[in-house]
Amino acid sequence: MRFNPITTYAGMFAGIGAALWTMFEYAMGWHNEHLETGAMTGFVAIIFPTAAILWALRATKRSNGDRLTLKQALMCGVAVSAISAAIGVIFFYVYYTSINPAFLDAMRARGQEVDMTTQLTAVVMGSFIFGILLSAVAGLFMRTRGEAAK
Repeated sequence: MRFNPITTYAGMFAGIGAALWTMFEYAMGWHNEHLETGAMTGFVAIIFPTAAILWALRATKRSNGDRLTLKQALMCGVAVSAISAAIGVIFFYVYYTSINPAFLDAMRARGQEVDMTTQLTAVVMGSFIFGILLSAVAGLFMRTRGEAAK
């Protein structure tokens, strides 16, 4: 399967969007002074990979003559997630080491056992797990059925 170029753009949108949202939370003080608020607002960032994967699936279906299989949907979602995860790992490494090195200490002060390696692993795993699940569900709805699928 050839990937539509939109897949690359979608992965970049997901990764950069989530990074910008994190920077917004940091600027608002939700990563240091108001951690309880940041714990709730962090879920807003899920909008970016959701929109990106749906955008990529729609573009892939269009580029394949309005045909989409579940396998294509999963491959597309994994590709978007891989790009997003790569951006996320780089961003969060810089975030934890340069932009907000006090963040992990603040989390530890709240009683959470966190370290940078665990957090970066969570970024990658979360990106892939969410991407696969969303791609599977969306693929089931968007896939081509019947004679049109052949």
